[in-house]
Amino acid sequence: MSAEERIEVLRELVEEQEAELHVAVEELEVAARRSVDVRNWIRHRPFVWTAGALLLGAWLGGRRT
Repeated sequence: MSAEERIEVLRELVEEQEAELHVAVEELEVAARRSVDVRNWIRHRPFVWTAGALLLGAWLGGRRT
């Protein structure tokens, strides 16, 4: 195998790994957005959020100033 062939093989390998890295970064971005998105939390646990809203409303409504 000549030096030019080795360089070409390495270049292809780098391009493949770059594509894999790009996909992994996109998946990480999606996961990060999902973990900080409050709508996602509410969507998965609506009863907990409803109960929390009711308790907060009762607490704020019951206070006397």
